[in-house]
Amino acid sequence: MIRLGTLAQAAMSVYALVGLVRDYPNLRITVLTSHRLRPVFRGVVGVEFIFDDEEQYRGLRGEMRLWRTVRRLGVDAVADLTSSLRTRVLTLMLPPWRTRRGRLKGEGLEGRALTRKYRKVMVQLTTPADRSRRLFGSLGLPFCMPQAEPPMPVYILPAVVEILLGEKSGKWVGVDLLTHHNGTCYPIPLTAQLVDMLSQYYQKVVIFGSGIYQRQFAEAMQAKYNNVVSVAGRGSVEEQMDILSVLDAVVCADGDILRLATLVGTPSVSVWGATHPFLESANFGQGPQSVVQVALPCRPCSSSGRRRCLFGGYQCMNSIRPEEIFERVWNVTAGN
Repeated sequence: MIRLGTLAQAAMSVYALVGLVRDYPNLRITVLTSHRLRPVFRGVVGVEFIFDDEEQYRGLRGEMRLWRTVRRLGVDAVADLTSSLRTRVLTLMLPPWRTRRGRLKGEGLEGRALTRKYRKVMVQLTTPADRSRRLFGSLGLPFCMPQAEPPMPVYILPAVVEILLGEKSGKWVGVDLLTHHNGTCYPIPLTAQLVDMLSQYYQKVVIFGSGIYQRQFAEAMQAKYNNVVSVAGRGSVEEQMDILSVLDAVVCADGDILRLATLVGTPSVSVWGATHPFLESANFGQGPQSVVQVALPCRPCSSSGRRRCLFGGYQCMNSIRPEEIFERVWNVTAGN
């Protein structure tokens, strides 16, 4: 199995891998990925790994070493979940007379029909996890997808959680609403209002982020409120997953934290703007009550949020009130 690419893509492929390992316990599975994505697969047992970003696999000679390493495994089938030019060449170089090959396909015409400007076709697309399941089925390995349960057991690093957040008492919520793309980024003034409301009713508010302005915002909120903690730009992917696992809920935009929260089983409230849950079912196993969005005829206009707003105002995000998001968070945490 080849799974390179982004953190979100790797996270959504874990479900298919869990189902494959569960239904084929005697199957030898090797995952080609990077060190950065390794924590995403930490809950999957009985799987071997080849890390593409090691020193020996760099450059043209490194590509040849990687090909020889994969070929020496004697694989009977290879599932290319990345489907890039580089991974296609790697799979084509394997012996065709003994290796079944398959690659993950995108949304295609259905995705374009959902995001086009006029006459949108509003239907739920096949999720990445289900497309991965179909790919394994085409290779002669059909299985049932795990439903409504986190595929990853909860791992907690007490040192990391205690140093950054302190001892757990009361209810904690996380916030990750500032993304790198305007179409999925909740406005900073509205995010500040939401943090103010959350800090009044919850014992701890943890703000995530990775960019410069996300860290500046998180540090400003931490300086303003005693019970707000900034972990923006701090900690590895594994440590972020450990922090997420102790939260009672997390409110986030369409991004990596939403997928990681789903993996560790933390309830999430997702805010959608230019993108749409129909494009990718990120709230795996959770109902529509955890999705906050507004009905606009121009939505969705992008599969990633990178496309410039057709009307310039990003009303898909600006028209969502912080009070509505807070109400959803309150309803989610009331059941915990």
